[in-house]
Amino acid sequence: MLIFVNNKAISITDNTHFVKDYSKNFDFVYDVKTEIIEFKEMSGNVLVKNTNFSNILNFIKFAQANKPQNLGHLTFEVKNEELFKLKIKDKLQVIKAAGGVVENHEGKILMMKRLGFWDLPKGKADPNEKSKKTAEREVEEECGVTVIVNDKICTTWHTYMLKGKLVLKQTKWYAMKLISDKNMKPQIEENIEELRWMDTDEVEVALQNSYNSIAYVLKKSELKMLV
Repeated sequence: MLIFVNNKAISITDNTHFVKDYSKNFDFVYDVKTEIIEFKEMSGNVLVKNTNFSNILNFIKFAQANKPQNLGHLTFEVKNEELFKLKIKDKLQVIKAAGGVVENHEGKILMMKRLGFWDLPKGKADPNEKSKKTAEREVEEECGVTVIVNDKICTTWHTYMLKGKLVLKQTKWYAMKLISDKNMKPQIEENIEELRWMDTDEVEVALQNSYNSIAYVLKKSELKMLV
């Protein structure tokens, strides 16, 4: 499970046993059974072994309030990843959303600028709405384009504060093909400032002023197109 907390990527896995040489994959390796972990002192790519739900939730709360500037990618090793998923979804309010990577007839990707950052169109699901329908509706509402929704790309998770409480957003992402952009315009009431079709090089530049979760989705989209 990959969770983005304050734009930091956190992996939770029960599959680190395959790593033969930790030094090639991580800058630092900690074990909560034998060490006291100081979150604020973490830097680089870090593996924390033998963690439990409380360890991880404490870090998420810390990172949400205090973005660890020097931390790269953090991996928590747990005994059972699926059990962790069930527990975090039980303990935190989960907000469901969906969005899309829209490709036009020239192979360009639709990017949108919201609150000064480049993003992909997405939004919250209506009650009892299927994620594929949410993705189509949100893309059409936010960007004024019509699309065909194809296969699911991936699911992302990220945390944020809502009315003083930590919540978890689940976003399902779909590959989409453009039908028409003749009515394309940004949904101003959703703070969307600009829409732009971008080629690969332009997307790379845009990602320098974006979110790690968006880079992750676009990478997953590229890999899916290669299969």
